[in-house]
Amino acid sequence: MTKSKQFLVTAILLSLVATIVFVSPFGIKPAEAHITKVFGNYLVEVGWDNEPVYTGLVNAAQVTVKKGSGDTAQPVINALKDLQISVKYGGVTKPLDFLPSSTVDGQYHAVLIPTRVGTYSLVFSGTVEGQAISGEIPLDDVASVDSLNFPPSSGSSSDTTNMGQMGTVLSQLTSDIEDAKNNADAASKSVSNVVQSFQQVKSTTDSLYMISMTGIGIGIAGVVIAVIAITRSKK
Repeated sequence: MTKSKQFLVTAILLSLVATIVFVSPFGIKPAEAHITKVFGNYLVEVGWDNEPVYTGLVNAAQVTVKKGSGDTAQPVINALKDLQISVKYGGVTKPLDFLPSSTVDGQYHAVLIPTRVGTYSLVFSGTVEGQAISGEIPLDDVASVDSLNFPPSSGSSSDTTNMGQMGTVLSQLTSDIEDAKNNADAASKSVSNVVQSFQQVKSTTDSLYMISMTGIGIGIAGVVIAVIAITRSKK
């Protein structure tokens, strides 16, 4: 094989390798979504230790501090001794305890488990070697771990929605049963009142019957006495 042909084959192979690297999903990953902010002669870079970030999974906020600019910037050792850093979500903040990385100088980590979907940020207050460091730097957004679950777990949002709907149905059913019970109690009281009224009428009727029978008895007795009296007067 001539040198020109070898060069051509080599070029084709390199082209194929480059295509695989850039097209394949298992190729080189893009740079992490870290943000760098400049404070005087110091560079402060923040981001998540593992990205992308999902709720409920252990992660860590990452802070890297360097002095200088560009590729010549040097890591700052023990940079956070006079710097307070808190994580912020909405209107809620929490102080974080950062530990120096065992592999990268000037880099620090604070273990954190994000529990809600949305945007988090780190709030800085203090100094690094006398340089004031103050402000808020956003972190990459946190996504729901439900997007990774398969099949959906019992704690997924869809199951939570179904449980909420079931709770509403049970609540309505309980309310209907209570209403039916109240109506039954009212009907029972009405029947009791009717029975009581009937008993009162019966008692009155019985009294009137006794009075009537007594009157009839007295009347009959009077007639008998009258007949006896008339018979004796004729003798």
